[in-house]
Amino acid sequence: MRIVAVCGLGYGTSVILKSNIEKCLIRLGLEATVEAVGVAEARELGSSANIVMTTEELVPLLEGINAEIIPIRHIIDINEISEKLEKALL
Repeated sequence: MRIVAVCGLGYGTSVILKSNIEKCLIRLGLEATVEAVGVAEARELGSSANIVMTTEELVPLLEGINAEIIPIRHIIDINEISEKLEKALL
C-alpha cells in the first residue's frame, strides 16, 4: 500500500499530513508506505500510489491521477484522517 500526502511544494503541509497519516495507520493497525510530495511530483507518482491525500483546494489539480484522491479539510485532525483512511482501506 502506498499513500501520498500532497501539498503545493511538498515541504510543509504534506509533511505534517504524512506524519498524521502514519499516526492514523498505527491507530488502525495498518501498514503502508507514506510519502510527502508536491503537486507536480504527485501527478508523476499518481499511478503508482493507491491513495493520494491532500487539502480540499488542491483536489482539482490532481484530477486524472489513477489513485483514490481523499480530500482533507483539517490536516491536524487525527479523527478526520483516521475516518477517511479507514473508509478507504477497510
